[in-house]
Amino acid sequence: METQDLKKQFTEKRIKNLSEARALWGLLQKDAIIRKDNFAKILNQLNGGKPFDEEDLVRLGQGWRCNVNFRDASSTLEQVLIGYWRLMHDTTNLISANVHSDDPNAETYAQIFQENFNRFIDDWGDAYVRNYLLLSMNHVGFGSGPVFWNDPKSPRWEPVRTGDMYVPPRAKADVASLEFCMIEQELEVSSIWAKVRTPEKRKAAEAMGWNYDAMMLFLHHKIHGNDVRPQPGDYVKIEDNIRDNEISVTNRHGPARVMHLYVKEWDGKISTYIFSPNVSHGEMYLFDNSSNDKRPEDMRRQLACIFFEAGNGLFWGSKGFGQKNYQLAVIQNRLKSRAVDRTILDGLNFRDLSDGGLTTVPILNVGPINVLPKELEQIQAYPHGSTIGETISMLDYQSNSNNARYRDQSKQIAQTDTVGQAKMLAGIQSQVDIANATLYLKQFGLGIFTEMFRRLRIRGNSDPDASKFRKRCLDAGIPDVVFYDAEVTVTTGADPGAASLSLQAEYAKEGMAMAATDGDFNGRWFKERYVSAHFGASAIKKALRPVDANTDLAAKRAAIMENDAMGNGHALPVDPKDNHAAQIPEHLTPLESMVSQYRASGKINPDAFIALQNVIPHLSDHFKYLEGNKLMDPVRKQLWPRFTAVQSAAEGLFNQLTKLDRTAQDNGMVSRDPGASPGGADLAGMAGAIEPQGGPQPPEGGPQDFQ
Repeated sequence: METQDLKKQFTEKRIKNLSEARALWGLLQKDAIIRKDNFAKILNQLNGGKPFDEEDLVRLGQGWRCNVNFRDASSTLEQVLIGYWRLMHDTTNLISANVHSDDPNAETYAQIFQENFNRFIDDWGDAYVRNYLLLSMNHVGFGSGPVFWNDPKSPRWEPVRTGDMYVPPRAKADVASLEFCMIEQELEVSSIWAKVRTPEKRKAAEAMGWNYDAMMLFLHHKIHGNDVRPQPGDYVKIEDNIRDNEISVTNRHGPARVMHLYVKEWDGKISTYIFSPNVSHGEMYLFDNSSNDKRPEDMRRQLACIFFEAGNGLFWGSKGFGQKNYQLAVIQNRLKSRAVDRTILDGLNFRDLSDGGLTTVPILNVGPINVLPKELEQIQAYPHGSTIGETISMLDYQSNSNNARYRDQSKQIAQTDTVGQAKMLAGIQSQVDIANATLYLKQFGLGIFTEMFRRLRIRGNSDPDASKFRKRCLDAGIPDVVFYDAEVTVTTGADPGAASLSLQAEYAKEGMAMAATDGDFNGRWFKERYVSAHFGASAIKKALRPVDANTDLAAKRAAIMENDAMGNGHALPVDPKDNHAAQIPEHLTPLESMVSQYRASGKINPDAFIALQNVIPHLSDHFKYLEGNKLMDPVRKQLWPRFTAVQSAAEGLFNQLTKLDRTAQDNGMVSRDPGASPGGADLAGMAGAIEPQGGPQPPEGGPQDFQ
């Protein structure tokens, strides 16, 4: 019986009903009280919270004292956030896609994916900037930056305030290993209503897992309160109110707080439940997709988190800038406030001469004059010790030392007198920065960009972003089989080892010089890095001309050498990875010249005849690799008429020579091996004496237009 009961248990939901979900929410809240309180204090300090309690100072008669947050910590944090933005976005492409395929156009497909991912981010617009900055604030400020995908189809993610994510106690800093997780979100009433405001939308929402009855009950209680039971016709009134005055209804009652509960069920799949912790909607979830067979099996399909460091290996073990600087920032603000006080009361120390200890020091400050009560006597000597200025300098030095990994030192490097000094500073900086940047970019690429890219490529995804991305990629020439089925690895386009912008420009100049003398170096890449370092990645398209496959000098040189070999009687295969667009014109040009000379003089030399025999099949193979490739379709359409004209003229020549060969054999003029092909040594020798016999004329656009 116990075994059967256990088996039954493992076939049920892990969280059986809404009551259990709310009970779990209560336990997680208790576990998070201290952590959320610390987060609130840190955030208050970063947002300008004063170092002393203002009410206490006033109560003690010291309301005149300086009580200012000098914002050192928040200023440094702002610089850090800008540094992370630059690290991620000062690149030509946000993602680096690697298409794992033997297709010779794999790199081109990867470039198309990258460019259209950039366009998707551009479509996202200001909301992406906001979301990214909020994510960075959580990641840098508190050590962990969680995000989640609220829509199962959309590639757009939402940042989660660090205190609004709840995981089991001692959960590992690994989203994939989470058994369950809760995320708190605020939803506008109108957004709930938008899911069910028409029969079509209601049907689509219910198919996803939304519960119409629970949603309408939720709307009723959100507007009228939990104590007001719905009466017949109330739902109709709610619909009318929202339709007629949707904005006022939403604003009057404020956003609704809901919880997203992600649970790894016993079947290994992730179920999503949504419920409100404080607005009643009966014993029904607002959203429940536990019966959907297409649920993901990986928690990373729903969530991602960027950790600032390893910490103790637990989810909340990573500590960020705000936590590490909180105590130091408080002391700095207090001492700097005291330094301001000293400028007002410089040289004033007092002895209390009253009968009992004064509870306050009622010093009256009137402009430059301080009026003291008669019970106080000024002391001329100060106790010996470090000055406030010295102490502040010491604390500033300590802060700089503690925050070395956060600081953007590119300005310091840019202001150096020589390249050698810049390289030395960059070497010192890189020991910290590269490790920090690598950790960040790796997590962002694997955790966020990879899931976004996966959602954009889901077959049949009706999300507007996915539909637009798919159309753009397919129109640019990516085949369906590559778009949907090819294995594509995605990382960030940013380079974690990149030095400061000034140093990147210097290195790029060195690379351009080497590329000018050594063909093994990619000069184009160095030019792009140079422009990006000076003017930003967005300037590359304006500063540099578009890359043209026809300008591949190395491919052209290879084609010219192949022409010599094939003219000497060597048939050469075509490599699928060849630059067909660059090599085909180099093969065609001499053939067109041969055909043109033949039509003008009626003669052809043996070498030209052999070249025609070998190069035309070679060209035919080049065109086979262009067929079906949308990327090369314009090139193929441009070159195909030239090839067919040469091919037609050559076939006419071959036919004429074959007839002459047979006539010569019949007349006993030539003795040949019957198995030999036309154009053999004997026939080639005869070719120079051939007179035109009105053979096949070239098609329209033929050799007469080749010059």
